[in-house]
Amino acid sequence: MCKKDDNILILIGPEGDFSVKEIEKAKSQNFIPVTLGNTRLRTETAALVACHTVALINE
Repeated sequence: MCKKDDNILILIGPEGDFSVKEIEKAKSQNFIPVTLGNTRLRTETAALVACHTVALINE
């Protein structure tokens, strides 16, 4: 869980999703997987939503 003023790096996958190998590599580097379930966002929209969410956390 991220907290206010934490350093945050977000990986946004390509349209075809990350490969299993990419996911495992990210997890081995302590990235925390987050899913929207069956919901899909376009890459451009996902970036905006991610930035907005981080901004809300840091308010």
